[in-house]
Amino acid sequence: LLGRRRPARLAEKVLHYATHFRPARALRRRLAAVAARRRRLAGQAVKARVYRTLLLRLPVRKGQVVYEAHMGKQYGDSPRAIHEEATRRGLPLRPVWSYADGPDGFPGDARLVRRWSWPYLWALARAQYWVDNQGFPHALDKPRHTTYLQTWHGSAYKRMGFDEARVKTQNDPQRRRLQRAVDRFDHFLIRAPHDADTLGRAYRLDPDKLLPTGYPRNDRLVAAREQHAPRPPLAAALGIPDDREVVLYAPTFRGGPGHKDAELPLDVRRFAEEFGSTHVLLVRSHYMERAALPATEPGTVHDVSGHHDVSELLQLADVLVTDYSSIMFDYALLDRPLIHFAPDLDAYTADRGSYFDLRERAGGPVVDTQDELHEVLARLDEADPHWQAARARFAEEFGAYDTGGAAAAVVDTLFAAHTPRRRPRPCPATRRRPAERTGT
Repeated sequence: LLGRRRPARLAEKVLHYATHFRPARALRRRLAAVAARRRRLAGQAVKARVYRTLLLRLPVRKGQVVYEAHMGKQYGDSPRAIHEEATRRGLPLRPVWSYADGPDGFPGDARLVRRWSWPYLWALARAQYWVDNQGFPHALDKPRHTTYLQTWHGSAYKRMGFDEARVKTQNDPQRRRLQRAVDRFDHFLIRAPHDADTLGRAYRLDPDKLLPTGYPRNDRLVAAREQHAPRPPLAAALGIPDDREVVLYAPTFRGGPGHKDAELPLDVRRFAEEFGSTHVLLVRSHYMERAALPATEPGTVHDVSGHHDVSELLQLADVLVTDYSSIMFDYALLDRPLIHFAPDLDAYTADRGSYFDLRERAGGPVVDTQDELHEVLARLDEADPHWQAARARFAEEFGAYDTGGAAAAVVDTLFAAHTPRRRPRPCPATRRRPAERTGT
């Protein structure tokens, strides 16, 4: 036994000496310094400095388009609709899509780059076009040869930009950073005069930059309304029976910077217990938050927060339950029941501010409690006809330019140099809507 222990003790002493004598300690310090330097080189501050001093000197790569949706979290929204329209036409473009977490679900016909990686910065510096719906990193200046299309991600209910109380209390350098980021935009899409009066003013945009095309992502909703399209394939993928009503619950973001975990105002388990035999609940939490759903009877509740395409979810839904999220403006285009479940509406409005009174101009009932929500759902067939006129006004007020041709109009405008010459397409905002043609 003593013989077996002696080699072990000797090996332990040798190992201790090798890692603790002066040269070994110096080596460990040097390795730690190298690791720290590598972390600094991989940091955003260093990358932004290299981007500004070196990469911005690179020549443009003709036809290169960098697309981004919700800071790389999704392949969706209007950037996706624009990309798909350009691809459908076979335009000679070089599409690049950024992703934040992983490339799953992103298009196979585009080059994929991780957000804030060196390939991402290289692509931005050489791109002829930037297209996104929220904002490329503020620290990255737009190259002189680049045209930046900001599609934006929703009409405004809450106060935005320089209208926000939070921004008004910031110091001058912080406000100047925001202004520099906004000044990069060459085009900004709007879907109604409301957007020009709110977002256009809140971000101090030159009126000439506003493109009244509507949102490309909403072309599918307009088509679904006019063609009475069947349920999208997602219904079968989720195993939703044809005889079940589909309720989409999509609340807005309630947190602040660094806030990730969300507590849903809706008691999902209670909803499933009361409506599970006739309804299927789809829950989509905001992309800035994550919500853990309780266990429910199989098939009654589906978490669709990770689904890239919100428009497909809206097409699938027979009813939308939301609060004051901008998704309400898009769903109104389908002319389907819309319910605002907003227990904290007054507190939220007092904290964030709003551009209008939701209770006065909503396209559907505004309820404060889950009891009221369940009551509205239980008698929806008889109550909804009374909301059709209000819903039509709501859709017209906040989506007047959403006429179904936004993606085509944007591609015609943005990629004109890559599009074969043809008769100019009229801007959707200039078309007479059917209701207007019958007027005097």
